[in-house]
Formats: sequence, C-alpha cells, structure tokens
Amino acid sequence: MKRIKLLSLSLVLVIVSILVSLAPVAAQDTLLIWADAERAPLLLELGADFEAQFGVKVEVQEMGLGDARDQLLVAGPVGEGPDLMIVAHDTLGQLVVNSAIVPIELGELEANFVPLGIELFTYDGQLWALPYNLENVALIRNVDLVPEAPTTWQEVRAISEQLVADGKLYGFVAHTGNPYHVFPIFSAFGGYVFGSDDGGLTLNVQDIGLNSEGGLAAATWLSEMYLADLMPQNIGDNEVFDLFETGDAAMFITGPWFSQRIAETAEAGGFTYAIDPLPGAEGISEVGAPFKGGQGFVISAFSDQKLNAETFLFDFVATLDVMQRLTSRLPAFVGVVNPDPNMAFFEAAGAVTVPMPTIPEMGSVWAGWGNNLTLISQDADPVESMNNAVQQIQDAIALRASTSKVVVIAGNLQDEAGCPGEWDPGCTVTQMVDSGNGIYTFAVTLPAGEYEYKIALGGGWDENYGANGEPGGANILLSVPEEMEVMFSYNDETKAIADSINNPDALEAGMGMSDVVVVAGTVQSKVGCPGDWDPACTLSQLTFVGDGIYEATFTLPAGEYEYKVALNGGWDVNFGAACAAGGDNIALSLAEETAVTFTFDQNIGLVSDSVNQQTDC
Repeated sequence: MKRIKLLSLSLVLVIVSILVSLAPVAAQDTLLIWADAERAPLLLELGADFEAQFGVKVEVQEMGLGDARDQLLVAGPVGEGPDLMIVAHDTLGQLVVNSAIVPIELGELEANFVPLGIELFTYDGQLWALPYNLENVALIRNVDLVPEAPTTWQEVRAISEQLVADGKLYGFVAHTGNPYHVFPIFSAFGGYVFGSDDGGLTLNVQDIGLNSEGGLAAATWLSEMYLADLMPQNIGDNEVFDLFETGDAAMFITGPWFSQRIAETAEAGGFTYAIDPLPGAEGISEVGAPFKGGQGFVISAFSDQKLNAETFLFDFVATLDVMQRLTSRLPAFVGVVNPDPNMAFFEAAGAVTVPMPTIPEMGSVWAGWGNNLTLISQDADPVESMNNAVQQIQDAIALRASTSKVVVIAGNLQDEAGCPGEWDPGCTVTQMVDSGNGIYTFAVTLPAGEYEYKIALGGGWDENYGANGEPGGANILLSVPEEMEVMFSYNDETKAIADSINNPDALEAGMGMSDVVVVAGTVQSKVGCPGDWDPACTLSQLTFVGDGIYEATFTLPAGEYEYKVALNGGWDVNFGAACAAGGDNIALSLAEETAVTFTFDQNIGLVSDSVNQQTDC
C-alpha cells in the first residue's frame, strides 16, 4: 500500500501563496510566423486559439512566399527572422542547402498525412516541413461548347479547328511563356525536366528532357497551334478568364487557387463548366501529368523557440480540426474534406502527377524555358527554341555551381543587351565585371525607353538585390531619354547599386561604393524599426545624394530623442556630435510632431538635423 502524506488545505494555500509571491514574473513566450496575405488572417485566428490552449502567444507577419524565403536567409542569421513560416515545397532545396530550416520528425503522426504530401516535403532523405495544402492544375472546359472532355492533345487541336470554323475565336488557350501551365503538354508527349538514374530517387541535372523527342513533340504541337492562329499570343490569367467568360475560349489550364473565379466566370458567361484530367498524346500517354506542388510549415534554424514551434505544429496544427480550417486547396491531412466541390475534380486530375523538383537547380530552369516558349508563340522554330532553352538552363546551372562570384543585371533591358529574353539571371551577356574591392561593373548601350532591373547572384534568383540594396527588393526603375551608354555598378560588401542615370554621383564617387548609413537611436522605433539603437535596421537609412552626402526625412512625434549615425550595419564605424567618430549621442527635442531631415556629410563626419541645424564641427 502506498503512503500518502496529506497537508491541511490551509497550509497548502499558505505555501502556494508564498511561492507565487516569490516567483519572478516570466515573460510570455511568443512565436512569430511569416505567412502570405492569403493565409495570415486565418493564422491570426488560429494563433489566438493556440495561445488559449498552450499559453504561448502567436504573432503573424504578412509576407509573400518568395519574399519570406529570401528574407529568412538575410534576417535569420542576425536574429530578426520568424520562428515558423509557410513555404512552397519547391523552395526547400534552397533553404536546406543554406542551413536555414531544421528537419521535422513526425513519428507516429506521419500516418495522418497523405503520402504525396510527405514525399513533396522530403529532401535528401529527410522531412523538412509539415504539409497542409496540395495542388495541381487541370483542364477547365466550357461544357456548352465542348460537351465531352478531350482525351488527347491531338483531339484538342481538332476541337479548336472546328470551333474556329464555327465562328469562335479559340478552342484552347495556353498561358504565354508559362512553363508551369504547359508542362502537362510536355509530359503527355514524353518530355520531362530532369531525368533520373535510379527510378526517380535522384534527379540528374545533366539530363534535361525539354529537347528530348517528347519535349520537341510538345513544342512542335504548341508551335503548330500558334502558326495556325488557333492560340493567341501574350495571354495571362486575366486574358484567359476574359476569353472564357465571353465564350471565345472553350478550354484552358489552371489550378485550384482559381476555383472561385472559375465558377464566377462561368456564371457570368451563362454556361456550365467542367474540370477534367489533362489530355494525353496518341500512342504515347493516356493523360498529361501536371506538376504536383504544395505548401507547408517550416521551422527556422535560427529560432530560439523551436520547442514551442514543434508544439504548435505537432500538438495543434496536426489535428483534424485545425487542418480542416487551414486547408484551402487539396488536403494533405487524412480525413480533411474541402467543402468546395471543385476540389474533388482537381484531385482527380492529379491522379497522375510529377512532383515539382525541390533541388536548387530547378530555379535555373524557369527563365530559359519560359523565354523560349514565348519565342515559339512568336513563330520561332520549336526545335531551335527548345535546344536554346536547354543550353540556357545548362549555362545557368553551371553559373549556380561556379565557385567564382557571378553577378548579373537582370531585367527588361537584357534583350536589348543581347540576351534571348528578359529577367534571366542566368544570361551571362549582362554579367558584371569584377573591378576589384568587391565592386562589379557593367556598361551597355540602351535605346530610349522605360526599364526595370535588379542584381542577381549565382545564376538564379536565390540571392538578388533591388532598390536600396534590399535583398529581394523592389525593381529599380530606369528611364533612358535617348539612346545612350548606361553604366551600372554593384558593391558586394554594402549591396549598394548605382547607375549613371539614377545616381551618377554615387557611380563617380566610387562605382557604387556608397556606404549604408543609418540613423541609429531612440528615433528608430518611431519610423518602423523593431527596436532602438539598431545599426542594422534600414528603415532609418539615409540615401546617398552625391558628393559624400547622405540624407533622409522622417516624421517623428513630439518627444526627447538621442541619435547618431552608424555605417554598414554595425557599430564599428559611427559618428556622433562634433564630427567625432564614436562621438557622443546627439540630443533632439521636438515639441510637436515634426518632419525632421537628417544629414550626414561623410567628407568631414558631420551629423546634422533640420531642428538643431548643425553646420560645422
């Protein structure tokens, strides 16, 4: 028999009271999740439920899937990234090779997930994400115009010819230059992206099947449709849906993310629609296999909340109730039923799929393939185009594998410089020259026009810099008034980007060697920085305006402030009062909300503001 010692209730209460009074008040643990606009609102709701159950607060920061991937690689190592974030499965390779996420061990929970979901998020033999959404494209059909689903792409052409003869504009329309949407045509004819030496376990990036016999057959089918005016050029999502609504296009390819739009378009057009499997090719395949993709949660390798992150995923998200609420496309969790009736048809269309490769080299495929698909729509030879596409992909993969620094100007100016297309980080025609000291330069003669560009490294988009040198930042606008030579420069140390039109002074001052100058102090939290005295927060960065002068204006509420300037993301070089390196903080007193202009003269180290109006040292 066990002996149990009982304390009187009053004594227990006294002890508990003493312990509570002596215990320090612990700060509440907080999980930060990065999610895109589609998922952030729901995650906020779920976060409140998680906090109620587990006592851990959840904050959600809205960020696009691509931006989140890029920003984690930059913000994570300095402790400013998320604990969890949602990613598309094809970004796994880049995150894994950069040691940005940690593997996930589901244990017995794995049985609750659809096997394909586990497969999608497995890289190099390990699971890296908790899957929750799956997706693939399907053939969308106007049943009034095409009563029976076509089973081959040859039949699609025959239907198109008949509809055009009957006075319709098009039978089938394809997204122009969009490899993802037309891949089921390539797979139907036997084309592929990367071959495999071991039954699919390992992809061979040297075996690119876009110009294989099947790949060329698919490209030829597309070319012949364009040449016969059976498909239009310059078609994107909006044009596709416009043509579908008016009955001028009977069939097209899209995915479950447009389920509601499909239904609304058909209702507006007054016709019945169907969602079908992708056609095959006569004598080759019964169906075309689309790419299979999905989204899942990953845990940042830089998080100090990994245990709480695992609790959120394993004990909260990986439950039928939460997965039912989260799933907006095809379920990755056993037992979840999407109430949207279209989802069952998309799922049926994905009975045969090809998992989109997660290896980093896949990032080198899209530009070359897409650009040459666009050329085919413009009546270029399909065989030559696919051969060119494969060569460009091989070059881009070689750049990615190169041990030397590869810096490319990527944008809509590339075709003017001699690249086969635009926005191609793998085109070496616009590769910048290493001029020493971390500075890269490039010069090209451009005709008059409006351009946009950014800097891409390593032959892909994994690392790129835009406006203000921001990782994954906005495109840099370039207005060329007349044909002229334009000089570009990039500083790999500071990430400063300059060109001879937007900022010629920066170019002349040192070929892009302008420093990153930040106002650091108690003003920073008022302009959007997460905290004060943070030399790495670029929300309080000054802009280089030429002749060694940096300047920016910020609106601050009334209050007492202190500040100085810090260079290049740290405190190694900073200037305070009286032009002194490492000098005293500068006091700033505002009686009311004021727009304050801060200035730094790097020539003499003078830090000034429009209130104090410092003029000399």
